Amino acid sequence: MITPVRRDWNPNELFSALTPAMFCAEPSAVCARWDKLWPDLYTEYDARFLNQELAARNLIATDEAAAFLNAWAIDEERHTNGFIRIIELVANGSEKDLRERLGARSPDFGPITEFLKDEFSLLVMIAFDEMCTCRAYAAEKPFYDALGNNTFHHWLREVIADEAVHSMNAVNVIRARYRDRIGQVGAMLDSLIRACDNLRYSGTFVLDYFGTAYSKELLANARLATMRNIAKPLPGRRTRQ
Repeated sequence: MITPVRRDWNPNELFSALTPAMFCAEPSAVCARWDKLWPDLYTEYDARFLNQELAARNLIATDEAAAFLNAWAIDEERHTNGFIRIIELVANGSEKDLRERLGARSPDFGPITEFLKDEFSLLVMIAFDEMCTCRAYAAEKPFYDALGNNTFHHWLREVIADEAVHSMNAVNVIRARYRDRIGQVGAMLDSLIRACDNLRYSGTFVLDYFGTAYSKELLANARLATMRNIAKPLPGRRTRQ
């Protein structure tokens, strides 16, 4: 059985030396920070809704996928905690208020039911989705530059690395358990990208492609990277010459 790659870091330790007083700004700037960070926070938080939906649908069929999703859920909680701390630091937020707002959210998985047919379709969607998020976070470097502290660069690098690992972990399960279906992946990704034009995000964690970072070019490049990764042989296996 393959095991998911895990990364070990702690946002609470990362931000321990920072205080809100270090990031005071005009009300308009604080509001702009909130508007940028709040969607990043709630989409990470919404991972728990996806996890609950998968359990309700009894969608997970293999030990490899179960291990991957357990590791993924822990990381998404880490990201949630980190974004809460950042909003406390730079956007005049409080953890109590933020968690109350998050707790009032409710998802609607109806719009993406066609992509939750089985474990394989889920893994393809997550592999692509995490690749998209990885690239979208990388495009947000100027925002974190403007905050004026290198700790936020460290945070962004850690989150980007987590998202890349999530995508590759999902890919590894596909390559290990579903090699006979790899030929279906391209059409599935094309269907996902087409659906993005009409989908309204509804608390599902995946397909949260709003904001300027999620351009058609980003989606196309994420598709290409996902396809390339899935086509690689598993470690220890050689392709025939």
